Amino acid sequence: MTRSGSVITFLGPDGSGKSTIARAVRQRLTDEGKPVRILSRRDYLRAQPTGHVADTNRALYDAGLRSLYSLAEAADGTALGALLPSPPADLRDRALEEQLDASRIAANNPQAITAAALCEIAGSLMYYTSVVHPELDAGTVVIEETHPLKMVSKLCLLAQRTARHDSHARAAATVLRSAAMVLRPDEARTIPVLVRCSPHRAYDRLIGQRGALGGLEHHGAAGSGRGKDAYLDLQTRLVEAFEEVAAPWRCVIVTSDDEDQESSVKRAVDAILADPRMAHLV
Repeated sequence: MTRSGSVITFLGPDGSGKSTIARAVRQRLTDEGKPVRILSRRDYLRAQPTGHVADTNRALYDAGLRSLYSLAEAADGTALGALLPSPPADLRDRALEEQLDASRIAANNPQAITAAALCEIAGSLMYYTSVVHPELDAGTVVIEETHPLKMVSKLCLLAQRTARHDSHARAAATVLRSAAMVLRPDEARTIPVLVRCSPHRAYDRLIGQRGALGGLEHHGAAGSGRGKDAYLDLQTRLVEAFEEVAAPWRCVIVTSDDEDQESSVKRAVDAILADPRMAHLV
């Protein structure tokens, strides 16, 4: 029998426990002798792949980052685009990411943010085609801690939040609706998982783990405030966007609101691995 792989991919607000559940799923499948890998687009690029396909993946990632920050202005008047090194410099440098995350952005352009979302869609399609699909053809179970719809949704919601004209807000909303169709998982080989979690609990977890929010975990990247209130506003709207795709995408629904995280993770893993779409794994 030819082994066929699967993708297990997660949606949920920042801090909902997606990564914790994903690692637990990997451990369970590894214990069962299944070939399994946790893959992400960012880690793939950080590994410095070579070749023309890798160059295309890198160019699309860089285009999204440059679109997001090139027209952004920090509170001190700094043009954040000036912080980005010219090609062919690596934009995945951790020090650069930390600097951008820490910047107090005073303004950004909603159309530039929407352009970043379009780059994210294009880059995700290329990444799936060139990196993930060959793994599936080899029989690997690929675990993706965060489905790309999350980043696209964030960007589109931020663009709507900062739009001064109805046409700009409508453009971002259209891109988000399109992304839900373009990035819809392959029903034959993908198990999407929606992790439901209160944004308040997710916030507490993030702060407990990291001590601070990242730039794209709230409105900072769009110049619409920082801190808990901004986080809760964005994440609440993000959850609404995920709920809209839960039924058409046939998501496995799990919750991680429990105080006893170990028990909730176990229940989530059991529910994911019990899904009939896992039955073809030999």
